[in-house]
Amino acid sequence: MKRTNLLAKAGLLFAASATLLFASCDNGNDDDGGDNGSKKLQLTVNLTAPTGYEASQLPAMTVTAVNSDKELTYTETTAAGATSVTFEVSSGQYQITATGRYSTTITFTGAATADVFDNKSAAVTLTEVNKSPLVFKEVYSTSYNYKLNDTYMEIVNNSDEVQYLDQVIIGAMLTLSKPNPWVDASGTQLDKYPLYGIVAAFPGTGKEHPLQPGESVVVANDAKDWSADGAANLANADWECYVPDAGQADADYDAPNLEIVYNLENQRRLGPGFFGGGLVLAKLPEGMTPSQFAANSDNFMTEPNKVDATQLYFMLPSKYLLDAVELFSADDPGYHTLLAQDDAGSALVNGWSGKSIRRKVTKVEGGRAYYQDTNNSTNDFLTEQPLTPGVHPTQAD
Repeated sequence: MKRTNLLAKAGLLFAASATLLFASCDNGNDDDGGDNGSKKLQLTVNLTAPTGYEASQLPAMTVTAVNSDKELTYTETTAAGATSVTFEVSSGQYQITATGRYSTTITFTGAATADVFDNKSAAVTLTEVNKSPLVFKEVYSTSYNYKLNDTYMEIVNNSDEVQYLDQVIIGAMLTLSKPNPWVDASGTQLDKYPLYGIVAAFPGTGKEHPLQPGESVVVANDAKDWSADGAANLANADWECYVPDAGQADADYDAPNLEIVYNLENQRRLGPGFFGGGLVLAKLPEGMTPSQFAANSDNFMTEPNKVDATQLYFMLPSKYLLDAVELFSADDPGYHTLLAQDDAGSALVNGWSGKSIRRKVTKVEGGRAYYQDTNNSTNDFLTEQPLTPGVHPTQAD
């Protein structure tokens, strides 16, 4: 999920917005989650156009305010050129997201939080997001019945041109249980991310691993048939993540191996946690390999503003991301980790459920599925989905 100076970002499709064109509504609960008679407050969301654009150029924007504690959701779509929207809401903390399609290749998106205990204004600075050709089509991270290595992810070429997987990076982040500590001295979030556990990359020198338009690859943690254990048959996975010195024998792995670029604390599997986390897809500048990047100590840092911090983290700049997905536990959502320009929302998961998240399909043409990508996982993904590695839908969602 990236901007103009990266690989073009796919799916700035706003098909799902048709289902969101309703004004100032909630999920049907009484005000304050059942506290009848509670006072409604005004929450005004002010939108700032991305750098290089005038306010008059703003497209129709879908603005959503979510209070997870009270299970309240308010959504409204502005007119083109409008710079604010006002909701009547119950008190509480709200996660605000705004997304709008500027053109067939550009989406504006942004996010903010607001504590509403009186009439309140919140500012959302929008970011220009261009389509990326490579995106996550499906992520299965929850495992089933504690099998652990039955997990996988699927990456699709959502563009109309051949793409190359060579040296493309896959990495993960943990869900935060406290407000994001990765900020500078002024409290501004850093524009790079600490990757936890395994950082892996596709091998190749440039054009050894082509991916045709509409095609996808399945990356398994263990490419074997897990169907007898209630998960998916991954015997035909295209790639897998074999981790040397982590208790597994390479002979047990049947698909080509990703390259292990970095492994914090000798983890055994690639991907976010079973109850949430972040997953990123990235490509470094031409002439720089993931191994070279990992060999440079300048690309590691300890947690800022933490006294006596010693743990070094692999830091991946936001500008190199192709796609990013944030997953929250449905039972206990964490704090947002990704910048709005990379993912303004999140997809909910249930640990040990054996279910995946799958990107929505906006259209099917000539037997090919095109996937939605608005840089907002709340809107872009279907949750609690059956496992479908390598299978593409035959109709739009």
